[in-house]
Order: sequence, then structure tokens, then C-alpha cells
Amino acid sequence: MSETTNDANDVKPAEEAAPESAPQAAASVPREPVRLRIAPAIAIVVLHFAVLAFTLYLPTVIGNAIGIVGMPFLASLLLAVWWLAASRAPWRDRAIGVAAFVIVAVWIVISQQQYQARILSVALPVLTTGTVLILAATMRSRWESQRAKVLYFFIACAVLFPMFRIDDVAGNLAPNMSWRWRATPDELVVSSAKPGGSAAVPQKPGPQDWPAFRGPARDGVLRGVAINTDWNANPPKERWRKRVGLGFSSYAAIGNYLFTQEQRKDDEVVVCYEADTGNEVWINSLPVRFDEAVGSGPRATPTFEDGKLYTQGALGHLQCLDAATGSTIWKADIAADTEAGLPQWGFASSPLVTDKHVITFTGGKGDKAVIAYDKATGTKAWCGGATAPGYSSAHLATIQNVPQVVVTSGYGVQAFDPATGAILWGNEWKTNMNPRVVQPMVVDFGRGILVGTAEGKGTRYLQIAQSDSGWSATEKWTTRQFRPYFNDYVQHKGYCYGFDGDVLTCIDWATGYRRWKGPHFGGQLLLIENSDALIVLSEKGEVVLVKTNPSIYEEVAKFKAIEGKTWNHPVVANGKLFVRNAEEAACYDLPA
Repeated sequence: MSETTNDANDVKPAEEAAPESAPQAAASVPREPVRLRIAPAIAIVVLHFAVLAFTLYLPTVIGNAIGIVGMPFLASLLLAVWWLAASRAPWRDRAIGVAAFVIVAVWIVISQQQYQARILSVALPVLTTGTVLILAATMRSRWESQRAKVLYFFIACAVLFPMFRIDDVAGNLAPNMSWRWRATPDELVVSSAKPGGSAAVPQKPGPQDWPAFRGPARDGVLRGVAINTDWNANPPKERWRKRVGLGFSSYAAIGNYLFTQEQRKDDEVVVCYEADTGNEVWINSLPVRFDEAVGSGPRATPTFEDGKLYTQGALGHLQCLDAATGSTIWKADIAADTEAGLPQWGFASSPLVTDKHVITFTGGKGDKAVIAYDKATGTKAWCGGATAPGYSSAHLATIQNVPQVVVTSGYGVQAFDPATGAILWGNEWKTNMNPRVVQPMVVDFGRGILVGTAEGKGTRYLQIAQSDSGWSATEKWTTRQFRPYFNDYVQHKGYCYGFDGDVLTCIDWATGYRRWKGPHFGGQLLLIENSDALIVLSEKGEVVLVKTNPSIYEEVAKFKAIEGKTWNHPVVANGKLFVRNAEEAACYDLPA
């Protein structure tokens, strides 16, 4: 009886059991797992890198703008559209994801002390590509696990990127970054010049000296000297290496002395070094500093003439110094004298010294783009030229047997009488985005001028003629197969060797036809005329020996010369190769 009663009490009517079992049945139905539609995101990332590869074949300025600036933002926008509209993520997570991405990106920008937004050209591709790779690699995991991994990745980026600082930008506009706690190059320079130091500088340059920007004729050519080009068997040997201050200046080399300009902390300095040892002899300092995203410090190269040194700083301070002691003889402010505003990338013109004047480009207002001073006293002599931005230097040329100063700028090209500043001839060929930087080149025994231009416009050959009615500059050809920006070029035996963007290129200067294209180097070069050889100093600090063969690119040898971004022109003088950038300098003995 007791067992029967217990069994009966354990049995409940169906109508009583149903209310309790219904919720249990509903709770046992599994929630549908989140499966992202990842294919569109992968396609966007692949498109991003495909466009980056394609930009290598575009004009350098346009390609850099698309690849380094445009595509990171476009890819981020496309991925945001995919995430919000087609990812299949829960709506709450979609909103949180976009907010987290924006917060991290903004935090990375504001964590930088200078050039803040430029870090996005690196941070955005890392954030977008990293996120898509994590989601793709974990697509079979639970959504909660995927979401957590992306969150950890965002946190890692928010911690890691502020540990870096932007020092400057490379030739492709991508930022050059270093650890925030690492000392800047100009902070590492220790001056060794003793007060009252003096150099036994000759009054006149010797036959193997390099007295000015791009050499004796300011055309990047060393004449009358041959070098051993068998560098594989007998490579150049390092003589010395040392830290130097910031700047894009090159060297003037006279006897056993080198002269250059640097930024050392808050001082813009002109320095004299011993060529054999690299030891400092004297320093001339001005308490000024120029900072810009492409690089801080002075841009111009000193010019040596009759025992004096003429220098121009990035803020427009033109000086005449005693080359033996570095003492200032006279000083002028070209910005004030021409009402020129500070150019975006600083005053970059290396002073040109003629019989009576020192001449420089300013881009000043009211037909004051070029200014000349009495080289002995610093008294203003004349101004002239169309107001236009530019970073080229005045070039002394003999055209149709008449000496004249040729200047390129955003206006085009103009030629001046060195004594009076009167304009002899001009050719208007304006630039829109990027002012001209490269030097004009005199060809055809003084009957023609090559004018190089970036932003895809190319190079123009102007035929210069003089008649009873005056001078004329007639376009002979314009080619888009050679588009130099800030990398200068040289000519040899009827051919021009230089950079189409950052690609080493050879063209026939008589026709403008391209003969060959070599590697992506960037940087600068010079010609050893008697050896039929080019010495290329690449943007990566490599020295490359290339034969001047118009039929094919012929590389002889290559070695790493200095560390850091290198835009400074190389110098060969008295059997030595001198290279520098904004971090270090080195001297190499060339094989005999």
C-alpha cells in the first residue's frame, strides 16, 4: 500500500507538467552561430595591396599620393561599409567595432608629438589588414572568441604605435619611424671643434676639388680624372665614419677640407671637417631651426670661392664666411629682402657665385624670385624673375657663347644677365602640385636646355637662339618617359642618365626617347666622365657603380655605405668618395 501511494503521489497530471516543460524545451533550442561574410573584406585587402603594386608604374608623385595617402583611407572606408552593411556580425558589435576602430586610430594620431596624421599611412593598413587576417584565420571559432582576439589586437596597436615617433618621411611619403626613447640624430652629435680652429685652405680650388653644389660646373660631373671601376676585386675602403647633424646639404671639398651645413639641436651650423680624418676644424652657428615632415635642417650646399664660403640656411640666412676660420664676413636675410614667405620645404637654393655677385633663388614677391648680392660686401645688387615656388638652384651656363644664369621654378624656366638681372629669355611651363627641384641641364654645346618636371609632366627640350630681335626658347620635344622630381641627372656622350621618379633611367637627349629603365634607387648620382661610370647614392644609403651604357643597364658593384634615408648628393674629390645624410657621414678611398 505504501509503495502504491508513493508512486501515485509521484505521478503528476499532464496539464500540471506542461507549464514547466515548455520553457525547458524553448531554452534547449541552440542559438544560430555567427558566421561572418568574410570574402568581401579579404577582397578589399587584396585590392589595397594590388593598387600599391600598381602605383610603382605611375608617376612617382601621383603613385605615392595614391598608395601612401589615398588607399589606406579608401580601404578603411570600404571595410567600414562592409562591416556595417554586409558582415553578418550582431548589430551591437558592428557599432562597437566601428567606434573602437575610430578611437584607436584617433589615439594613435594624438599620441604623436609631430607630423601626427602621417602615422595613419602606416597605422590604418596595419589596423585594417590585421583585423581582416584575424577574422579570416578564426572564422571557424565561436564569435565571442573572434571578437575577443580583434579587441586584443586593437589594444596591442593602441599600446605599440605610441612607442614610435615620426622622424621624417621617405621619398614615397611613408613616415620613417623610430622608437620614441631613441635619441634623435642631432642629439647624438658631439662637437669636437676647438675654439679658434683654423684650416689651411688654398685660395683657389685644385683640379680634383669639388668647390660647389654638384661640382666645379654644378652639373654633377667629375672631369679629367679616372677611377678604377673593378670594384668587385678592389672595392672602395672605408676611411672614416661619424655622426652628423640633420640636413640635406652636400659637401664642398677643397684640398684636405670639407664644408657642409647641419642642424644640431636648436642651432643651424656650417662645419669644416678634415677630409682625411673627419675631425672637425671649426663651426659657425646660428640660433635657428627649421623642421618639416620630409626632414629638418638646412638644404643648401656651401659654395667656395677665393678663400670664402657662401652658405644659405633653410630660413633664408645667406652668409659669407672666411673659409679658414668660419668667421662671418657679411650676412643677409633673403626672405626679408624679397618679401618671400618661408617655403613649405625651406629655402633650398645653393648660392651661385659669379664674377661680382652671389645669386640665389627665393621665389619672392613682385618679380623678386631671384636675388643677387655683391659678393664682397653683401649689398643687394638686383632682383628679378617671375614669382613662383621652387627648390632649384641658380645655374651659370654659357648659351650661344653668352654667360647667363638659368633658373627653373614653378613658373617654368628663365635666364638672366648675371651682371644686371635683365631677363634674356623664358619658357612658361607651370606646375600645379609640386614645384621644380632638379637643376636645368645645358645640352647640344650650349644650344639647348633640358627642364625636368615631376607630377607626370616629364622633361622638355628647349632650343635657345639669339637673333637681332632678341632671344627665343622654342620647344623641340617634351617626353613623359623621363619625369625627374628632386633627383638630379647628368649627360654623357649624347645620353642623359637620371631618375624617372625613383627609377634609374637613360634617355637620348636629342630625341627624348628612353633607352632603358633600371632599378628603383631614388637618391642622387654623379658622373666620372673619364671612366664612363656613374656613382649612385641610393635613398637607402647604398653606393652603386653603374656603367654609362646607353644600350642596357649595367651594374658593376654595390655596397652599403651609410645608414638612414639619403637624399644628399655624393662627392668625389682627390681620390675619395664622400657620402652623408641626416644621420651619418663616411669617407671611402677609391681604388687607385
